[in-house]
Amino acid sequence: MDTRSIVPVLLYHRIAWSANDRYAVSPSSFASHLQAILGSGRTPLTISELAEFLRGTAAMKRKYIAITFDDGYAETLEAVVALTDLGLKATVYVTTGLIGSLGMLTPEQVQTLASMQGVEVGAHTVSHPYLDELGRTEVEQEVVRSRQTLQALGCMAGSFAYPHGAYDASVRAAVIEAGFGSAAGVKNALSHGRDDPWAIARYTVSQSTSLKQVTRLLEGRGAPLAWTHERLRTRAYRVARRFGRRVSFGTRF
Repeated sequence: MDTRSIVPVLLYHRIAWSANDRYAVSPSSFASHLQAILGSGRTPLTISELAEFLRGTAAMKRKYIAITFDDGYAETLEAVVALTDLGLKATVYVTTGLIGSLGMLTPEQVQTLASMQGVEVGAHTVSHPYLDELGRTEVEQEVVRSRQTLQALGCMAGSFAYPHGAYDASVRAAVIEAGFGSAAGVKNALSHGRDDPWAIARYTVSQSTSLKQVTRLLEGRGAPLAWTHERLRTRAYRVARRFGRRVSFGTRF
């Protein structure tokens, strides 16, 4: 495989000091990650731009990098300002039902992000559920309403991210039907030229992720290449979650 087609897509949640949140990356660590990204020589992309390559509408002529943020924490704005000041790009996926809540982005901050050059704001559902545990109507409501909320704030909302990285064929189809041009999964793998534009692989950067690990990812190493078919353990985990949901909610599911 041409190494130019390997694209590390980094997934951040919070950029904050927090000993109790394993997904919180300290501001100093984040700053060192940004310097490593700059030093890698990779060209930054938004997820929508990456999806264009994956659909074959543009050729991969360089080595690329994508940086994403999930959920919509208040400190995301400061983190995105820091990276755009360095000439980098970002995609921010917002859980719309949490907009304006304590510690989360306000409507005005979401609009600010959407107006920034090199930044796209995407949808991350309304309430952050495991979509592959829901019925079709519930999935459609989570997907469609989250996009509508962002569009009402002036965001194009062309991309979607599956909460917990959980989706199946019907969820993926609902995202496409809602008009999204791309979607991000998780997988903790490296994206590449044959990756699915509606399930783009990302690698979760957490509090325990070292600068050495980030550097290896930027070199196109340190994680597997994204797989094209659903793995057996993913399917087994879904079955277990669905069973647990049936037990918890009785016949509701």
